[in-house]
Amino acid sequence: MPITKQQLIAQLQQERATWEDLLAEIGLERMEIPGVTADWTMKDTLAHLTTWWRREMARAAAAQRDEIPPDHPPPSDVEVINQWIYLINRDRPLKHVLNDAQAVWQQFEAAIQALPEPLLSDSARFAWMQGCALGVGLVEDFTNHLVEEHVPLIRAWLAQVSNAA
Repeated sequence: MPITKQQLIAQLQQERATWEDLLAEIGLERMEIPGVTADWTMKDTLAHLTTWWRREMARAAAAQRDEIPPDHPPPSDVEVINQWIYLINRDRPLKHVLNDAQAVWQQFEAAIQALPEPLLSDSARFAWMQGCALGVGLVEDFTNHLVEEHVPLIRAWLAQVSNAA
């Protein structure tokens, strides 16, 4: 069953609301406590997620231009990239990291909104989407990294720091 642009936007807005609720639950006062992922703080995790979310922005922009986006780096490179993300962001003020994360959600929603509906729903148009419709693929990639990989770690960390308080 094809998913409309409005359904994609609604899904993205629901995921964002859930994400914003989690950030509110964490609170600003706990954003720089280590342990979310190894010694990363929530701020570090936000910087990490924001960088990878920007990849989805680049993929949406490539689709808009009818270009092939760069391939995802191999797993061995991802570890190096993640360390680089951590190193360049660890001393940035929390406010800037939070603003970047909020902005990328807004930009991504605007990018999905700007893509024509036929382009979003065509599962054969982009070979690099491997048979998945562009809209579904972009939104799922944007949210799944967060929901499947990071939210369980964040929730476990949050339970630990809440119990310690």
